[in-house]
Amino acid sequence: MKYKTDAYLITCLTNMHVGSGETNYGVIDNLVQRDPITEVPIIHSSSLKGALREFFEDEWKTDTDKDKLNYIFGHDASRNPGTAGGIGHYKFFDANLIVLPVRSNAKPFYRATADFVLKEINDKAVALNLSTFNINPFNLTPVSSGTPIVTDNSVPMLEDYQAENGLTVAAGVINNLGNDPALFHDDDFKELVKHLPVIARNQLENGESKNLWYEEVVPRESRFVFFVSKLESTELDLSDFDTKIQEKVIQIGGNASIGYGYTKIKKLS
Repeated sequence: MKYKTDAYLITCLTNMHVGSGETNYGVIDNLVQRDPITEVPIIHSSSLKGALREFFEDEWKTDTDKDKLNYIFGHDASRNPGTAGGIGHYKFFDANLIVLPVRSNAKPFYRATADFVLKEINDKAVALNLSTFNINPFNLTPVSSGTPIVTDNSVPMLEDYQAENGLTVAAGVINNLGNDPALFHDDDFKELVKHLPVIARNQLENGESKNLWYEEVVPRESRFVFFVSKLESTELDLSDFDTKIQEKVIQIGGNASIGYGYTKIKKLS
């Protein structure tokens, strides 16, 4: 079977909580999903696929649309009692973090990234036969620990790090990281992602607090990249898969009713 792989960029319009179901047995009750090796925030493929399926169930209503839904995501017996389950013909991969906004004394925020997170995306693209894909927009120079580099001359403070000028964007390479990028040393970036925002949540009954808990979130303006491998041989017209997900806002993760997890998705390849 022949598959074609496409890459997609997720930009968080609001804070996002895609829960891991774990606690740190300390202050934080609900943690976000993280890569088990790097501990960088991630959106597991099962969570991403579930969010996209829910989106398309609202968008696709006709019988033909349901055929497309089942072809892409698989027949789901739990959602459709009385039907047999089955695998989908689109393979969804984890969404990897590539940008984390960090506060600054010069601008509201810079967009932090690191060489290892960009390299992981590029290595995954090569493994999936997207050999021409390159998310890395920088002419890289070594980054010293404790001293991120930026493209402007303001040499700002980024959280507790004193930045330096010297980051240049490679000509002719599409920059999907956004404005005001800041390249951090790998170890510094790993330290940054350990300290995500934590929001207090409270359940009230008749104005009285009954349950206070703390929830970790990935902040708005964070960006992720994910890949989808698509089986090419089908008689169904699936062209509106890419059209639909780029037209509208898509909610990923929990707490939709309080504005968490609203994103825009852009096809990169």
